[in-house]
Amino acid sequence: MILSILMCVGLLDLTPYELATWEVETGQKEGMIWGDNGRSLGPLQISKACWLDATEYDPSIGGTWHDVAKLDYAIKINRAYLARYCNERRLGRKPTNFDRARIWVGGPRGPWRESSIPYAKSVTGLIK
Repeated sequence: MILSILMCVGLLDLTPYELATWEVETGQKEGMIWGDNGRSLGPLQISKACWLDATEYDPSIGGTWHDVAKLDYAIKINRAYLARYCNERRLGRKPTNFDRARIWVGGPRGPWRESSIPYAKSVTGLIK
């Protein structure tokens, strides 16, 4: 309910890719959600390594790793991480949502890892 209100008034503007990723990661839950045996945290299940990569790329994000428990902060991390690793220069073509999902789950080498395909299919399957 609160998310719907925030999105309607434009305080939280999520793309279809971000909504689908959030759904696959935690069923659109927020807060101190731990995953991967304590290695990932929050609504988008962000690891400390991912957080470090994103904040190194865009230091203006600030904060601490535990801030990824908040959706608005987690989205900033996701966007910075993907800006760093999911771009035309790295892929040699315009990135797709399938590429974004593969990098999100598989790291910078995600598009070249077969293991990232089922996750990417789950995410992109939710995008209308």
